[in-house]
Amino acid sequence: SYFGLPKEDDIRYVMLLSAVLRTSEVESRATRASLTELLSPQMGKDIVWFLRRWAKTYLLVDEKLYGQISMPLSTAFGADTEGAQWIVGYLLEKVINNLSVWSSEPELANDTVELLVTLVEKRERANIVVQCENWWNLAKQFASRSPPLHMLSSTVQRTLMKALVLGGFAHMDSDTKQQYWAEVLHPLQQRFLNLINQENFAQICQEEAVKQEIVATLEALCGIAEATQIDNVASLFSFLMDFLSSCIGLMEVYRNSPETVNLIIEVFVEVAHKQICYLGETKSMKLYEVCLTLLQVYSKNNLGRKRLDVAAEEDQYQDLLLIMELLTNLLSKEFIDFSDTDEVFRGQEQSSGAGRAVSAADVVLYGVNIVLPLMSQDLLKFPSLCNQYYKLITFICEIFPEKIPQLPEELFKSLMCSLELGMTSMSSEISQLCLEALSPLAEQCAKTQEKDTPLFIATRHFLKLVFDMLVLQKHNTEMTVAAGEALYTLVCLHQAEYSELVETLLSNQRDAVIYQRLADAFNSLTASSTPPTMDRKQKVAFLKSLEEFVANVGGLLCVK
Repeated sequence: SYFGLPKEDDIRYVMLLSAVLRTSEVESRATRASLTELLSPQMGKDIVWFLRRWAKTYLLVDEKLYGQISMPLSTAFGADTEGAQWIVGYLLEKVINNLSVWSSEPELANDTVELLVTLVEKRERANIVVQCENWWNLAKQFASRSPPLHMLSSTVQRTLMKALVLGGFAHMDSDTKQQYWAEVLHPLQQRFLNLINQENFAQICQEEAVKQEIVATLEALCGIAEATQIDNVASLFSFLMDFLSSCIGLMEVYRNSPETVNLIIEVFVEVAHKQICYLGETKSMKLYEVCLTLLQVYSKNNLGRKRLDVAAEEDQYQDLLLIMELLTNLLSKEFIDFSDTDEVFRGQEQSSGAGRAVSAADVVLYGVNIVLPLMSQDLLKFPSLCNQYYKLITFICEIFPEKIPQLPEELFKSLMCSLELGMTSMSSEISQLCLEALSPLAEQCAKTQEKDTPLFIATRHFLKLVFDMLVLQKHNTEMTVAAGEALYTLVCLHQAEYSELVETLLSNQRDAVIYQRLADAFNSLTASSTPPTMDRKQKVAFLKSLEEFVANVGGLLCVK
C-alpha cells in the first residue's frame, strides 16, 4: 500500500494518476474525433488496466480500516469529496466510450467491463455511480439489446450484466430501485418468456436470431448469478429460480446443440457456485430438486449416444466437466455454509415440507451414475477434466462414505478402478486425492464391522497398493502424510494382512544388513503393544513414526 509512504511520494503518486488520466483523455478525444484508426487497442488496454487497479485500491477507501492514511489521497479521492464524485463519473464515461468504440476488441472490452464491476462492487462507489445519468442510459441500452452493446462477446456481456445487477443494490429509494429493476431485469424476463411461450417455438428454435436471443439470456443469467452477495442473495435466488425450470425445458429443445446445452448447464453451475453457501435448508432443497431434474433430462438425452469423432469427444468433455463442477459446487455446502436457518430469506414463504426431501447426496450420486460410466482413459487425458473428476469422487468418499457400499455393482467397480488408476498412473496431485479418499472408506468399513462386503474386500486390495507405494516405490514426499493416514486406517482394518505383507517382505531379503534394517524400522513403526485402532492419538503417533520409517528405509527397496 502507498498509504504509509512519505508525503512527497504520495504527491508523486497523485501526479502519476494525473498523467494517466491526461493520456486517457487524449485517447477519448481522439475517438470522439473519429481518429480511432490512429489509436492502439493495447494502449487503451493498458490505461484501463491501471485505472481498474487504482480504483479498487484507492478510490473511496474505507479510512476506518487503516491506522494511518495518506492525506493527499484522502483529500483528493476520499469519502464525500468532489474529486471522488468527479472521477467516478469520468471512469463511467470512459467505460461507456470504450464499449462503444472498442466492441470488436474482446480483451479491451473485457478489461473495460471489469473496471465497471470495480466501480459498483463496493457500495460506497456504487452509490455515486447510480446517480450518474450515463449509468441509467447504459442499463437501458443493454436491456434493450441496442447496438453496439449487443455486438460484445458473450463473456463481456455476462460481466456487464453482473455489473448492472451489482449497481442495482446501491442506495436508492424504493421507487427508484423498483424502476431500476423494471428497466434492467424485467425486459430480460419478459423477452425470454415471450420467446419460449410462442406456439411455434419448436419450429423457430433453430433459427439463428432465436438461438442468439436464447444464448444472450443464458449469458445474462450467468452474470446475474456471479453478482451474488450475502445481502442480495434472497432477491437473486428467487429471480433465477423462475428461470431454471425453463432452462431444463430448453435442454430438450437444444439436445442436439452442444454449445447451448453446455451454456444451460453452466447457468446451474454458477447458481450453485455463488449461492449454495448462503441458502438455508428449504432453499437448498429447491436447488437440489431442480439440479436433479436437469441431470435426469441430460441422462435421458444422452443415454446410449455414441460420440466417435474428435469434435464429439470435445463436446462430451465439456458436458462432463460442467456436470462435475455442478456436483462439486453442491458438495461444497458441506464445507462452506454461511446460512442461518434461511435467515436471509426470512419473511418469504417457506415450503410445506410435504413429500420426500431431495438431498445433496441424491443429486450427487445420481450425477455420479452419469459421469462414471462415461469416463475413459482418453477423456482423463484432459488435465482439467481429470482433476475435477478425482476431486469429485474424493469429496464423495469423504462426505458420503456410507453411500459408497450402496452403489450398483458396476458403478462401485468403476469407482474402485478409478481410485486405483489415480493412485498408480496419474500425477502426484491426483494420487494424493485418491489416498485421501481411502481413509473415510476404511473408517466406514470399521464402523459397520461387515467383512464380506465388496468395500471391505476392496480396502484389502488398497492396503497392498499403499504399502507398496510407501515401501517399494519412489513417491513424492509430499504425499507421505496422505499415504500414511490411508495406510494407518487400512492397517486398523486389516491387521493380519498387514503383518503378512511385512513378513513376506522380510522373508524375501537375502542381505542380512537390509533385513535387520527393515525389521528394526517396522518394529519402530508399530512399537505399541496394543493393536492399532481408529484412535486419533495412535494415528498421530503412527504418522510421526512413519516419517522416521521413510527416512530410514526410503529408497532401500525401491523397484521403480
